[in-house]
Amino acid sequence: MINNPNAQTAIDDCNAELSRITGIINGVGSTSPLSGYLTKYSLIRICGTLEVCYKTIIADYYENLAPQLGKYIGYHLRDASMNPTYDNICQAIKRFDDVRQQNFKSAVGALTNTESLKESFSVLNRERNKVAHGINSTLSFNDMKSRFSEAIKVIEVLDSVML
Repeated sequence: MINNPNAQTAIDDCNAELSRITGIINGVGSTSPLSGYLTKYSLIRICGTLEVCYKTIIADYYENLAPQLGKYIGYHLRDASMNPTYDNICQAIKRFDDVRQQNFKSAVGALTNTESLKESFSVLNRERNKVAHGINSTLSFNDMKSRFSEAIKVIEVLDSVML
């Protein structure tokens, strides 16, 4: 569970949508062209949710700490084009606080399957970029949902570090 209500809502909304899409894919069959389109859409939706979550958690923390930074944070973090990758999350935190970034890295490093969790971001982004450039993704719908669940574990750590 995530403490930041905006990030938690984004995750809940995405999971609810993925659940509905699962029902549709099960209904039409995994070989249906509709399933392929829904899988591509889901990949984009997942990546967008992860991006919104990490930016929201970091931005909300610093805006609550110093409201006068709102414009700066909006421009350099919330509205900035930064894919949801482990490295981008680290860079975003480092812009504000080296110690908090190290705490985040240490906390993620203490998780079971750390490398797999961090790699989930890379896999999802790589596959999303393929779709964005007209190349079919090799990631199945179920694998995508599994990677999303893994990435959420890193988002949960971020949320706990930003309290």
